Parts: sequence; C-alpha cells; structure tokens
Amino acid sequence: MFSLLIAIIMCLAALLGLALVAPSVVYSWHIAPIYYNLARLALPLITLGYFVPNLFGLNFPGSNGLLTAAFLMALGLVALAIIIYLYREPGDSQRTDQTRSQYFERPAMNTGSLIVRTAQPEDLPGAGRIFAEAFHQSFDMDFGPDRQRNARLLGDLLKIKSREIEVAVLPETGQIVGAMWLDLGDKSIPAMSFSNSWPILRGYLNSLHAAYFSLFALPTIMERRGTAQLGYIQWLGTDPEWQGRQIGRNLVQRAVTLSQVAGKKEVVLHTERSNERARKLYSRAGFVDQSRFSFSPRIKYVKPLQD
Repeated sequence: MFSLLIAIIMCLAALLGLALVAPSVVYSWHIAPIYYNLARLALPLITLGYFVPNLFGLNFPGSNGLLTAAFLMALGLVALAIIIYLYREPGDSQRTDQTRSQYFERPAMNTGSLIVRTAQPEDLPGAGRIFAEAFHQSFDMDFGPDRQRNARLLGDLLKIKSREIEVAVLPETGQIVGAMWLDLGDKSIPAMSFSNSWPILRGYLNSLHAAYFSLFALPTIMERRGTAQLGYIQWLGTDPEWQGRQIGRNLVQRAVTLSQVAGKKEVVLHTERSNERARKLYSRAGFVDQSRFSFSPRIKYVKPLQD
C-alpha cells in the first residue's frame, strides 16, 4: 500500500512537472542548448516510466539488471546535462553578447557625471529593461523569448520592491544605463507573494504559467535576503551597450554606502562561477569569496563593512 501511494505521488509530481516544463522548453528551444531542453523534458518522463508500472501492480524494473542500469544511466545523463548547463551559463551567453556589442558604436561617457539614485516610478520600466537584458538567459526561459515583454513584466514586478531599486542615470538624457536591487531587510517593503504578483503575471502569462510563478517560483527567486546585519545585492545589471564605463562599480559603491548608512555589518551577493566579468568587478570592489563548496556553480561574495 505504501509503495502504491509513493508511486501515485511521484506520477502526479512528474505530470505537474511536465506540464510546467513543456511550455518553458517551447519558449527556450532556440535560446538554451538542445541538450539542456531535452534533459528538462527527460526528467519527468523517466519518472513516469519508472513509477507508472507500479500503479498496475507490476514490479518494475524488478530484478532486471539491464533495465535498472538503463534507468540509472538515463538519470545520470540528465543530471550531467543540467550540471554542464549550470556551469556554462551565463558566462557563454554574456561573452556572446559582448562580442556582438563590439559591432555597435559606443558613445563616450563621462562617468563623473553619472547620477546613481533610488529609482523613481518613471525609472522602473528602464530598470526592468536592464534586468531583462542582464539576466536574459534566465528570464527568456522563464517567461519566453520576447525580451521587450519581459522588460515590461519585470518593470511592473519591481513596483512591489520600488524603494529597494537603485538606478544609474545619464543626466543629459535621463536614460537608465544600470540598475540594482539592494535588499536591506526592510520589513515594511512587501514580500513577494501570490496576492501581489498574480495580478501582474496574469497580464503577461497564461493562467497555469502565472500560477506557478506566483505560488512557487517568485517567492523564492525574489525572496527577502537582507537582514538586520547585512545588505544583499539581489540583482545588478548594466546596459550591454554601456558596459566598460564603470557603471557597475558605481552601483556597487552605492550598495556599500547605503548598507553602511543602514548600520549593516557586511554586503553579500551571489553570482555564477562562469560570470567572469561580474567576479572581477566584485573582487576589485573588495568582496571576498566565501563559498562553502568550491564546486558550486554559484559563488558567495562578502564585503565586511567598517563600523
């Protein structure tokens, strides 16, 4: 009876996973590597293949060593594909974007005249555009490859966290060329929840997709990470056409200053191991790698603050 209950639960979980993953695979078929999309589809299918026979009383794979080995090999290949992808992105995609940006004329800018300030309501669409570009390898797969639509979606979501959004602005034109979400653990700022994210997501996504992100994904992706002791840089991005202009450095310094004013002991962030540009930025700004696991695809950087 217990084994039947486990099989039912696993089959339902696999069906739900397949229903959620399939649209994302369609969105990202030409964005993410094929091996990664196939691995995401294979995981729920392998689960169904293993547990469905148990629903009908079949002892599968039983003592058949070849079938057992085949299932284990398939799971191993799926895990390997996912691990390779996690270590590959966003580094490769950012290097590709950097190569493309060399073909665009990049106007000179005096970074001394750059304005870095807390976002105003009219700045949030620009901040959404920056984050949609900076983290396109994630948001394109989450919401689909329409990056302009994703920028509007993120701009609307940022209204919930508007007091935590900092922007870098060109004073001559008012253009947003950099953005940062700095979480100082202010509990008066609403946490991301179904009630405040569902009305926004429903305007951009189908009901199932919007429900999944409102209930499960966004409360984790956009959870409060700042505390009474630390400020946390959730997201930081620069307009691809304005990279190399010390905009990121100005935003990081803004995070350090605001955290000091708020009485924090340290500033913390995570970034992908493959993101060499970001790692150099944080190292030069005095952040230290404090990751617990040297093989993790994400690195924890910490900058202690003086009293």
